[in-house]
Amino acid sequence: MRSPNPAAGIKMVSRQDEIPESSRQDEDKSGRGSVSHSIRYMDAGNQTNGSSLSDEIPESSRKDEDDSERGGISHSVQYLDAGDNEIATELWPGPFDLTAARKDVQTKEQQKIFSVVTVLDTSIPSDYSRTEHDIDDIFSAGILENPNVSVNVRARHISIHSKALIKAIGSVVLYYPSVLLGGEVIRMNDPCPLIGHNLQDLENYQRSYSESCDVCSQQPPATTHGGFPHRCTRIEAKHLGLLLDFVKDFVYREDIKKETARHAQNLCTFEMLWLLFKPGRTVYVQTDGKLLGYVVQVVSIDESHHFLAGTQQSYWIKLWNLQFDGRFVGRASKVVVIPQFSGERAVTSLGAFPCEFMDKADGGKTKSRVEQDGKEWYDLLCGKQIHYSGELAGPAKRLYEGRIYVDPASYYSQNPGAAPNICDLNDMGAGLSDCACEECYGRRPHPPANFPWSRYDLIDPMKEKDLTMESNKHGPKHRYLICDSTLYGFALKSRTWEQLHVSNCHAPKNNAGAIDTLVMPPERKEMIKALVQKFTGYRPTKSWGADFIESKGEGQIFLLHGSPGVGKTYTAECIAEYTNRPLLSLTCGDIGTNEVKLEEELSKWFRLAERWGAVMLLDEADAYLEARSSDNLQRNCLVSVFLRCVEYYRGILFLTTNRVGHFDDAFISRIHVIIKYDRLTPNDCKTIWKQFFNKLSDERKDFVITRSAKEYVLLDKTIIEMGWNGREIRNAFQTAVALAEYRFSQKENKSPDDGPTLDERDFEQVCNMTKQFKQYLTNLHGTDEEGRAFVTRTRAEHSGEN
Repeated sequence: MRSPNPAAGIKMVSRQDEIPESSRQDEDKSGRGSVSHSIRYMDAGNQTNGSSLSDEIPESSRKDEDDSERGGISHSVQYLDAGDNEIATELWPGPFDLTAARKDVQTKEQQKIFSVVTVLDTSIPSDYSRTEHDIDDIFSAGILENPNVSVNVRARHISIHSKALIKAIGSVVLYYPSVLLGGEVIRMNDPCPLIGHNLQDLENYQRSYSESCDVCSQQPPATTHGGFPHRCTRIEAKHLGLLLDFVKDFVYREDIKKETARHAQNLCTFEMLWLLFKPGRTVYVQTDGKLLGYVVQVVSIDESHHFLAGTQQSYWIKLWNLQFDGRFVGRASKVVVIPQFSGERAVTSLGAFPCEFMDKADGGKTKSRVEQDGKEWYDLLCGKQIHYSGELAGPAKRLYEGRIYVDPASYYSQNPGAAPNICDLNDMGAGLSDCACEECYGRRPHPPANFPWSRYDLIDPMKEKDLTMESNKHGPKHRYLICDSTLYGFALKSRTWEQLHVSNCHAPKNNAGAIDTLVMPPERKEMIKALVQKFTGYRPTKSWGADFIESKGEGQIFLLHGSPGVGKTYTAECIAEYTNRPLLSLTCGDIGTNEVKLEEELSKWFRLAERWGAVMLLDEADAYLEARSSDNLQRNCLVSVFLRCVEYYRGILFLTTNRVGHFDDAFISRIHVIIKYDRLTPNDCKTIWKQFFNKLSDERKDFVITRSAKEYVLLDKTIIEMGWNGREIRNAFQTAVALAEYRFSQKENKSPDDGPTLDERDFEQVCNMTKQFKQYLTNLHGTDEEGRAFVTRTRAEHSGEN
C-alpha cells in the first residue's frame, strides 16, 4: 500500500521469480501469457540504483543462459546513438538475434498478464547526483550478496495488463474507488487490498468456469452462476488463477487466514487492519459517544511519517454517509484515523469497525436504534416543531430544554458556508464530468450502469418521503442506517440557531387548553378563535380575501394594548398553543432600529415565520408604531418600512404595546383586530391565583398547600386592594414556592413521604415586599402607573369599557 518516491532516471534489475508450479504448468500448456518480476534497489536516501533487464526471458534463451553460465560466458547488448555515443549496455540472456528479439518483445507485450516490481531498501549511502559509473561500481561490489549492505523489502507493486484478467476483476468488483478498474492497466501496491478484500468472490468467480460450457455461446442468466454478470471464461480462469496463486503464496501466505480467525473472536492486528475496511462495507463510527453508520470508500496508510525515524503510522479511512445540504440528501465524506497499536485489539474498540461485529454482539439493537434515528432525522428535514431535551451538538455541548423549530434548509440559506459538500466523492470512475439530466441536476456525473450507490445521491426529501429500498442487498433500511444524526434548528426561547442531536428531539406536548386560562370576556375569546381558525389544520377551501391585490392583506394582524401584565403576551402564547404552531417571539433588539437594514431584517423574520407557519409576536413594538413627525426622519423611515412589510405578511402577527397614545394613525387601517386590555379586577386576580394553585397541585404532588395560604391571597382585604397584574401574581407565587422549597431543604429528619409546605407566611413575606415597593413608586411620582400613563398621554385612564 506504500509507494516510494523514486528519483529521475529509474533503472531496474529484472530476474525471473518463482511462480507456483501449478500456475507455471498451466502457462506452459497454454503457451500464452507471462508474468514478469523485477527488483528496484533504493539507497538510504530513497534513490534508485541499477540497470534494466528484459521483463520476461524466453524459454529458449533461458536454456542458453544456463549453458552460458556453466561455461562462464556472458552476453550483453550495447546501444549507440547516431553519433556512436553509448546510450546504455544491457545484459542479454544469450546470443543476440535482432529479428528474434523484436518478435519476442512484441509477443511478450501482447501476452503479459501482470508484472511485479519489488522495492528494496538498502543501507547504501544517499547520493542525489549518482552517475552511471557509480551505479556500475555498486553492482560490481554486489548488493544482495554484499555483507556490508543491509537489504529490506519495502514494497511490492503489481500491474495487471491482461485484458481478460481486468475484465474478470471488473465482473466481481463493482466498487473500489482507490483503483482504476476500467483502464488499460490495473495497478496495486502490496498488500494488494483489492485482491484481499475480494479474494473469496474472485475464487468463486473462477470456479464458475466450466470446460463443458462453450464460451462463444449465449451466456446463461446471472442467477445460474453466483450472481456474476457472466460466467468466467477459460482465459479469465487461467489468468485469474496465476494472480490468485501468486498473491496467496507470496503476498498473503497465511496472513489472511490467521486474521480471519482473529475476526471470529472480535480481534484484529494493526498490520492487517486494512482487511476490515473493504470499500462498500458498512461500518459504525464512534461519534459523540454514539455509534453512527457509514460506508467505507478508501482505506490507506498515512505516508507522511514513513521516512521519519521513531514515528508511528496510522490508517486513514475515508468514509461517507448521507447528509443534507439544504436541498438534497446525498453522500458526504469523512475521514477517521486509527493510530498504530501493537498486538491484538478488540475490533469493537476501534474508532470505526464493521457493523456485523456489534450487530452480532447485541442482537441488532444498535442497528435498530441507528435506523430509527436515521428515519427521524430524514423526517425532520422538511421542517417541524419539536421539544428538545438534552445536550446540544457541536462545540457548545450545553444542555437545552425547550421548543425548537427544525429547519436546516433555512439555516444553510443564512449560512451558506456551513452546508456539507455532497455528491463530490469522485468514486464513479476517472474522467467523468457532471451530468445535466433531470436525475443529476448538474451536481454529479451520471452513475455508470453497475454503480451500486446511484440511489444514494440527490434525494429530495420533499418528494421522496421514505428511504426504504426493499431490493437493496445491504438491507431495506440501509439508507436510514447511514443517515447523519445532527441537524440545525431555531431555538424559539433563545432565538438562536443550534445544532441538534436527533435522539434528543421529541414531539412537543401541545397545550390547546391554555387559551381557556385567559382571563378575558368569553365573547372576545371566541372572536380570537374565529379569526385564527383559517390558520389551523386542513382547510378544504381557500379563505376568502377582500383585497383586490393578490398576496396583499392575507395575514391576520392583532394589536394588543393595555397596561403591563394584563395578558397581552400570554394571549399570543395561548394562540400558538391553540393553533399548534411555533411562537416566534421577537423584540426590537432582534430586528434593530437601523432604517437601512430594517427591511432586510423584517423580511428575513417574516419569511421564516411564513415558512414555519408560526404565530409571530413582536413584543413592545413601540419603536415601529410611534407616530411620525417632520423633525425625525429616521423614525419616519422606520415606520414607513414597517408599514409596507406588515401589509404583505401572510401569517398571524401579534403586536403588543402599552403606549398606544403615541400610535401612528396609519397603522389603524393595517390592523385587523385591536384589543384593549383593562386592569385586572379583584375577581380576575382571584381567578389567576386559583389557576396557579391548581397548576402547582397538578404538577407537584409532593407539595402541601395550606388553607391559610389560599385564604391569605384570596380573601385578605389588603392583598385584594393592592391592584395586582398577572405578571406580578405569577412572580409572587413563584417566589413563595421557592421560599417553601428552601425551608423544606433545611428541615432535618425528613421522611420519604415529607414534602414542601406552602404556607401563609411565604405569601405574606412576598406580598409585603411588593406592597412596600408599589407604595414607594406611588409616593415618588404622586400617582400609580395608570395615572402616570394618563399624564404622559400614553394611555387613557381605566374606563371599564373595552
